[in-house]
Amino acid sequence: MSINFYSELKKNLYGELRENFDLSKSNWLGIGGKANFFFKPKDLKDLQIFLRNNNKHFPIIVIGSGSNLLIRDKGFDGVVIKFGKDFDYIKINNDIINCGPATPKSILAEYAANNNLTGFEFLYCIPGTIAGGVVMNSGCYGGDISKVVLSVTVIDMNGEIKIISNKDINFSYRHSSLTKNQIITNIEMKGSFLEKQKILEIMKNLKNKKDSEQPQKIKTGGSTFKNPKNSEKKAWQLIKESGCADLRVGGIKLSNLHCNFLENLDKASSQDAENLIEKIKKEVFKKTNVNLELELEVVGKK
Repeated sequence: MSINFYSELKKNLYGELRENFDLSKSNWLGIGGKANFFFKPKDLKDLQIFLRNNNKHFPIIVIGSGSNLLIRDKGFDGVVIKFGKDFDYIKINNDIINCGPATPKSILAEYAANNNLTGFEFLYCIPGTIAGGVVMNSGCYGGDISKVVLSVTVIDMNGEIKIISNKDINFSYRHSSLTKNQIITNIEMKGSFLEKQKILEIMKNLKNKKDSEQPQKIKTGGSTFKNPKNSEKKAWQLIKESGCADLRVGGIKLSNLHCNFLENLDKASSQDAENLIEKIKKEVFKKTNVNLELELEVVGKK
């Protein structure tokens, strides 16, 4: 995408298209370099125009709130897409909810509760937007997105749109078969009816539990590692028992409240974070023979 091409394309778009965009303020850890281009489409048609003109020339990633993201200091060689208000919506019809990819999970949970729909309470405890949650099958306290999703609408890198049903997505623990070449534009979900006050009580209890167990109002990236399948212990227990809970590299350490959460203390670099991650993985494997797998997504140039 040359400068001339960029200038011509910009004339045909209604959304925001910027060059050399600083990504450090687009994720919760507050770490990251620059992207060649940043695009915030006005609507679905605008997104289609962009994708068809890009024609796979530049790699593309989509970011939501950046709550589970580590962006490398050298930035991203391509286009970062972030959805704006036109992609943040919730529509309800009986027990069916349709929402946009930029809808915050907590807002969706509140909306469902206000319409007497249960099954979404766990989302109240998970930061970030719903599309990212679908891709990684976010969950907590016994709930996960695969249990409420009916289908997702996606657009591919050629601007073609299709609907994929739950049975064709292949959900598993913190994973789905959706690829980076499939950008989610709508999520259809199904709940079941329950008295509003009972739903709100469930949400309140889950939120209180989360607030007592996980760090709040810090520069973090959410859960760093997935809970391993081949161990009865959770990731944080393995980290603690391996003597890694107090580790620090440069400006980054593990949270005192929950040692599976990174905390950016003072202008940490992505290399600090990756070095700490590798150190933890090495120690945990040495002490427990368990190979921890990242839940945090790492993007950008090495």
